Amino acid sequence: MLFMTNLFNERKLRILFKIYRVFILTLNMDSHILPADLPNCKLNDYSYEQGFDEQLLINSEFADCFSCPICHGIPRNPIELTLCGHFFCECCIDKQFTSLPYYHEDEYPTIDCAVCKTSFHRSHALPFERFYPPMKKVYHLVRLRCPSGCPFIGDPQEMDRHQSFQCDLREVRCPSIGCEVTMPFHQLRDEHVAVCTKLMIYCESCLLPVKREQLKEHNCKERMAAAIKGIS
Repeated sequence: MLFMTNLFNERKLRILFKIYRVFILTLNMDSHILPADLPNCKLNDYSYEQGFDEQLLINSEFADCFSCPICHGIPRNPIELTLCGHFFCECCIDKQFTSLPYYHEDEYPTIDCAVCKTSFHRSHALPFERFYPPMKKVYHLVRLRCPSGCPFIGDPQEMDRHQSFQCDLREVRCPSIGCEVTMPFHQLRDEHVAVCTKLMIYCESCLLPVKREQLKEHNCKERMAAAIKGIS
């Protein structure tokens, strides 16, 4: 009876493995697991989040319209002060507020506009989503070259997405747990993935994900049995 049960389980495992293999092959998956939208490793650093250098402007006639008086760049995420109408980078204003010594004690802390010295608090900063439509259109007319040097050209928001998640020249960190390598995305994709021992790859036999350094000790049958048991 035990022999028949083991035989049945063995056949069941083989059938499920064949179904799984056909399903995975239809996805046309690469041999390694590397997200194409890895974030720029400088993302969320103030030096990165502040405005784009005005030297990147293609149509310089818009430079004075949106130039941030604090960082002197073209804002990635512009805000407008409702009390005076001046534009700033959102991150520049937030940095000024959070650097106040009494920021966490005062319920409504205020700072002065860097241009006209009008006092305002954070609620007076209008986000881009609430700009008047004509002002949004002007902002989207601004054209910038990619700071990394690739041929891409776009408006500030398009450039922000490009530089953060799409540019082949952006600095990224290897997503493999235990690997601390940082390099341009195109080098990570074209060179590093072929040698990274921490990278998750797909076993050519069972198509299950496994770390490259564990591939030699990887037991397809045991992994398949564990995977099937986990979903049954």
